[in-house]
Amino acid sequence: MTLDATRKITHHIHGWLTDREGEFLYNTARACTGRGVIVEIGSWKGKSTVWLAAGSRAGMAVSVYAVDHHQGSPEHYAWHGSSPIRTFDEFQKNIANAGVEDIVIPVVKTSLDAARTFNKSIELLFIDGDHAYESVKRDFELWFPKVIDGGMIIVHDTGGWAPWPGPILVVRQYI
Repeated sequence: MTLDATRKITHHIHGWLTDREGEFLYNTARACTGRGVIVEIGSWKGKSTVWLAAGSRAGMAVSVYAVDHHQGSPEHYAWHGSSPIRTFDEFQKNIANAGVEDIVIPVVKTSLDAARTFNKSIELLFIDGDHAYESVKRDFELWFPKVIDGGMIIVHDTGGWAPWPGPILVVRQYI
């Protein structure tokens, strides 16, 4: 799938990823060699997942493991109340509509639970789950050891304008 086609498909998926960020994910996933898989922590409704999967398919077709418990996170509760936000059905619909369901492997678990049993090498890790400092730090500490030498870690919402300091502090501290 081309960048233009991916941009058109993702335009209709709710999420907080800009086209520029999506294009970066696409190009980074396209460059993966297959020495490891792609893991995304925090999929929400699949916008970034589609960018990653489309880019991967344009390259070596490396599997994308999309880790999310699909019940929202604290920043979502502030907008929607304290009840869980069920997003898995919409995630599946968006992945199918994009035609990438053959390359995306949903892992419907918390990052912690998924990391306990995940035994594949990771070439590209995209962290975009709970944005609280302790949560981002835990995601980094759980998943970093699984990243291959020469692999890449991307942490979303690390620009100076981001409303959540957690990702920025983790990047400054560890990366």
